[in-house]
Amino acid sequence: MDDQNRYEEVPQKENPVAKVFKTLGVYLKDTFLDFIQSFKYNDMKLAGILAAIPGFALGFFLTFHASVVNSITLTIGGKTYGLPFDWSGMMLFFMMLFGILNIFGAVSMSSKKNLGSVIATTITSAGMIIFGALYLVALFVFFGGVSSGAIRVNNFKGMDINWIMSIASVVVSMALAIAGVILGFINYDRTYEKVDR
Repeated sequence: MDDQNRYEEVPQKENPVAKVFKTLGVYLKDTFLDFIQSFKYNDMKLAGILAAIPGFALGFFLTFHASVVNSITLTIGGKTYGLPFDWSGMMLFFMMLFGILNIFGAVSMSSKKNLGSVIATTITSAGMIIFGALYLVALFVFFGGVSSGAIRVNNFKGMDINWIMSIASVVVSMALAIAGVILGFINYDRTYEKVDR
């Protein structure tokens, strides 16, 4: 009898590191699936995400925008070339401000799902788009002036990675904000009623 017990298999203990990774994998899988499923129950979630991305994207690319604004000089001999004044820095500031406000509007739009939150997000998106367009105008006026020889800047290296990333992030942010607002108007809760408490 003792000989038989000696040869019984002893269950191996699971490696604690493997157990942690297995648990983490199951958690991430369930979280991801829950996130995907939540889109079925909240039609405004995608609209909110699209409207919020520009605020994060513009901030993430701030180093590129700052480098571009610092390389622009529109004043020649006391006069501003092509614009009433060099507004590139000011337009960048207001574009970033409205982009950040758009994040709050997008969160409200996703949670409240009412027309008022969509209109508020539309206003902040419109501000971001207007100031973003004016920012791009300043960039292209400067670039046109350099190309024509009217503006001479010693340290300007042309359309480098800073210019490309700055312009691309602004254009993509504007497109995403428009898409988010359009989806918001399509999917908002038409049965919403404000309750006074």
